[in-house]
Amino acid sequence: MTERKPKAEAPMPSLKRDPTPHEAAAMAKAAAYCRSRTEPPAYQVKRVEGHSVTVDAPHNELAGFVALQSATFGTASSDFASRTAAEVMDIVRSRGESMPTEDQINAGVAAVAGIEPQNEAEAMLAAQMVGTHSVAMDMLSRAKQATSTGHLERYGTLATKLLRTYTAQLEALAKVRRGGAQKVVVEHVHVHAGGQAIVGHVTGAQGGARGGQIENGQQPYARALTGPAAVAFQADPSMLREDAGRDALPIASGEGEGPMPDARRGQRKRRTKG
Repeated sequence: MTERKPKAEAPMPSLKRDPTPHEAAAMAKAAAYCRSRTEPPAYQVKRVEGHSVTVDAPHNELAGFVALQSATFGTASSDFASRTAAEVMDIVRSRGESMPTEDQINAGVAAVAGIEPQNEAEAMLAAQMVGTHSVAMDMLSRAKQATSTGHLERYGTLATKLLRTYTAQLEALAKVRRGGAQKVVVEHVHVHAGGQAIVGHVTGAQGGARGGQIENGQQPYARALTGPAAVAFQADPSMLREDAGRDALPIASGEGEGPMPDARRGQRKRRTKG
């Protein structure tokens, strides 16, 4: 007698709907974005008998994995990359656990990869940022679950300090990457009728000058501009322009309307009483 093979069970129909066109377009855009990014190294956690745990590459191309790990931490030293990766792994593990989980390790290293450190100093700062964020989120979670005002205040205060530290770390990273220089951009300068702008460094006035102004008859010049603004004007003199005409306002005496006079007037000389 021939044995009858059991019939293969028909697959259960899916109860989920198909993606909408808008969802499909969003997923296609997300897939293109993921393909444009360099995939960070992914680690595999192996638990062996006797409770020993090893963290290793998930594939057999060890040399390529070491190179990817070194590039992720902005270094050519595999020892520095391994040590910094171990520090990240230690800080992301859950409270009370001896080892982090696989997803915790890979998420922490992915955060470093997102910062894209260009050297060892930036890699150390990136590792600190991952640790600060991890502890800050832990404090926020404890503050949310607090059952007393004292615990809420304690954990909330610690979370606030850590979040401020994280912001300071971000600012430090940005400062390092721009070389410590601060760029000042001047959009334009208003030069009113009757006034003149002086570009460049101007020394103190002599003779008839008063109050740090250089007089021309009864009309003082505008104050001198120095520093980044003067350099910007020298690079683009077209920024010096006159404003459009002012709005006319009614005057107390006379008929019709007229423009407002310039607020800067020449200083009148006091007359001595005879």
